[in-house]
Amino acid sequence: LFLTIGTVNLKAQVTTIVLQPNEDNSKDALISSFEPSKNRGVYPDFVAKSWTVSGNPVDYRSLIEFDLSNIPSGAIINSAGLSLFSQESAGLGSHSTTSGSNESVLSRITSSWDENAVTWNNQPTTTAENEVFLSESSSSTQDYLDIDVTNLIEDMIADPTNSHGFLLKLLNEQYYRKLVFAASGHSNSDLHPKLEVTYTETIQNNDNCI
Repeated sequence: LFLTIGTVNLKAQVTTIVLQPNEDNSKDALISSFEPSKNRGVYPDFVAKSWTVSGNPVDYRSLIEFDLSNIPSGAIINSAGLSLFSQESAGLGSHSTTSGSNESVLSRITSSWDENAVTWNNQPTTTAENEVFLSESSSSTQDYLDIDVTNLIEDMIADPTNSHGFLLKLLNEQYYRKLVFAASGHSNSDLHPKLEVTYTETIQNNDNCI
């Protein structure tokens, strides 16, 4: 009688990836209730803003989706940090709390969207599950570094069919409030939105002996 005994060796491998794409390989867009059918898929600004145009209130929101395809489906997400860099936009200005707090919220997008077709009128759906809040800015040029989006990334890896990036908007869309960051189309690549994810995957090695 011969018995084959299998020895299974499990190894935990920790990997960190940094995603900071340029316009050519990124997916982000600005949408606005001002000209609500207009697509702004190529735009230098990533904003959450409520303002007025000719005395009429308008809202601005931003969408971004990072390519997470290199993260294995069974990986454990140890940490995920999103960094957004402020800028003085020629068209949209900088952070403002003129009428009150510009606290904003990042939500997981749950339906697909096309960077070159998305508008205010056809904007994708989102979920409030594990949404992340960005506190009121302390200055007009404040960067928001390493925003903890670990739970959101976990959700995206666990349910990729219903995960299509982040939507940024003001928590209270009251005019004369805004957060203004650089988008992936900004001329300075150092200011592009950046996502850093550290994850652990289990690698199995089988060594069989008789």
